[in-house]
Amino acid sequence: MIIFLGKQGGYTKHPCFLCYWDSRATDQHWVRKDWPTREDLAVGDKNIIDKPLVNWDYIILPQLPIKLGLMKKFVKALDKDGDCFNYTAKTFPGLSMEKLKAGIFDGPQIRKLMQDETFTARVTVAERAAWCSYISVIREFLGNTKASNYRNLVDVMLQNFQALGARMRINFTI
Repeated sequence: MIIFLGKQGGYTKHPCFLCYWDSRATDQHWVRKDWPTREDLAVGDKNIIDKPLVNWDYIILPQLPIKLGLMKKFVKALDKDGDCFNYTAKTFPGLSMEKLKAGIFDGPQIRKLMQDETFTARVTVAERAAWCSYISVIREFLGNTKASNYRNLVDVMLQNFQALGARMRINFTI
C-alpha cells in the first residue's frame, strides 16, 4: 500500500497514508482521536518520495490485517497465566508458545474462537468486554456491511482494550 502511494518505507514520522498520525506521539494514541487528514500526496512533503501509482479514491483498506492486528493486541493484553490464555493454548496445540504470546493467529483460527462458547465462558469480566466489542467490530464494521453506529462500536472497543491494558498503537479516524 505504501509503495503504491509513493511513501517512504520503514520507520517514518508520519506513517499513516490517510492522515498525519505521528507514530512518535505514543502518549497521545489513547487521547487524541482526530489527526489532520492528508489533502494531497505532494512529493517531498511528509515522507512522500515518489508520485503515487494509484488514485487516492481507489484505495480500500484491507480488512484482514486490521482483524489480525486487533487480535494480536487482545492476546498480548491477556494474562499469560490466566484461564483464557491457557484455553487458547489448548485449542491450538500446533501453535508454538512464542506465537501464542505474540498473538499471531490467522483468519480461520479467529473464526474458531469467535464460535467457541467455551472460550467466551473462560474470560474474565474485562476480557469479556474487550472480546465482545472486538467481535461486534468485526461483524458490524469489518464485515460485508457497515453498521450506522460503527464509530461508536470502534470507540467502545478501544475503551475496552484500554481497560484491559492493551498498549494499542491503532488510530481509527474514519
